Amino acid sequence: MSTLKQLIKRALPAAVVRPYEAARQARTFAGRSTGEVFEQIYAERMWGAGREASQPFYSGQGSHDPVVVEPYVAALTAWLAAFPCKPDVVDLGCGDFNVGARLRPHCGRYVACDVVAPLVRHNARVFEALEVDFRRVDATRDPLPHAQVYFVRQVFQHLANTEIQAALAKITAACRYLVVTEHLPPNGDFVANRDKPNGPGIRSASRSGVVLTEPPFALEAEDTVTLCEVAAYDGVIRTIAYRFAAV
Repeated sequence: MSTLKQLIKRALPAAVVRPYEAARQARTFAGRSTGEVFEQIYAERMWGAGREASQPFYSGQGSHDPVVVEPYVAALTAWLAAFPCKPDVVDLGCGDFNVGARLRPHCGRYVACDVVAPLVRHNARVFEALEVDFRRVDATRDPLPHAQVYFVRQVFQHLANTEIQAALAKITAACRYLVVTEHLPPNGDFVANRDKPNGPGIRSASRSGVVLTEPPFALEAEDTVTLCEVAAYDGVIRTIAYRFAAV
């Protein structure tokens, strides 16, 4: 980094510097499909790397840090146990399946979807014993499987608003319960749903976060319950369960 760039980075707060990185990412991924964007993210390890060098796919700290993962698994395990029988589940944006593998024993039929084809093939081999139906699915364009419950864990935060809207319309038609986890700025002091291009970053760089009940999404549900909330990474990682009317 040049001396001038170092001085600028030191002089400006992170919230001012980060948009430059967001602009660079927007140029990098311009014109690429959702699958191509996230395949590059994994190939270049933009979310970091696992402890084992041989691990080809890594979905980031939010899928591996016990501070984040353990409260989520505990909350979802208790929530799933309240069903009269194990519900069928679709895990949309399953990533490296480090979290999904923990929830699998508490579910009935389990379909795990991701837009990155090599990742899906890898998961199918590694987690073969768990009897999971791994599928390559672009939720913004492809038909979605039906299930009682959908998990969408820290996925929307990486998508543009148009992509979220496209996926959300199909998700709400495919399930009775939607469990969404999002990383939000702290203290509720932010503007919801500022737009961003698809990519590895999230809206906290612009003091924003995805709130599905706010415009432009304005999601309507019969009931909404916060299952888990963890303070981490200069923000809050919140998990909400939405229940929709039975069709």
